[in-house]
Amino acid sequence: MRRTINYQNLDAGPARTTSRGLLFCHAFRLLLLTLLLSLLLAGQAWAGKAEDNDGKSVFLVATDQLRGTGFERTVVLMIHFGGRGGTTGLAINRPSDIPLKEAFPKIDRLRDSDEALYLGGPVGSQSVFVLLRTRQPNKGMKHLIKDIYFAPGHQILAQPIEGDSRAYVGYAGWAPGQLQAEIDRGDWRVIRRDPDIIFDRDTASLWQQLSKRWSGNWI
Repeated sequence: MRRTINYQNLDAGPARTTSRGLLFCHAFRLLLLTLLLSLLLAGQAWAGKAEDNDGKSVFLVATDQLRGTGFERTVVLMIHFGGRGGTTGLAINRPSDIPLKEAFPKIDRLRDSDEALYLGGPVGSQSVFVLLRTRQPNKGMKHLIKDIYFAPGHQILAQPIEGDSRAYVGYAGWAPGQLQAEIDRGDWRVIRRDPDIIFDRDTASLWQQLSKRWSGNWI
């Protein structure tokens, strides 16, 4: 039932004035609590979808609104969702012109590799991260989904790996609430795809493929 405040007889005395003041404070606190709850739920609305066990990974696909920025035509694999540490991911379609064998000349197993070092994002440009697709994970690998694993540091590349691997320098990171604001603004399209696209050889056309297929579709 909706309550209404009777603004007649405003000079009815101190007791009535105090009652009106308490009612106002209660209403204000209730409104503030409602707004805070709405913001918290909005911040988790898209991130929570990543926890659905459907065998697909969550990717960010840059829209044309990011043209001219460092994220132009970028596809980002989401690694960590929300929380106090914010949100992190790796750009998967930004190969550098540096071969892995030149970036890590002391790792014997890379000497015959034609793989490039990828640019994972603008944060932590001195840090290296590795994505792996294997059914025989080694110690230090963090499971993401299906047979996809994540490992910090290039040392993992020196270990025998049964499967595919790709190394990235730097990562993409957002403070709490920052990415949700960018999504709401239309900077990113959030999609689900099979994680095997991480290791596509044709990374140059990956953004265009995903943009055309998912044009107008959001999750």
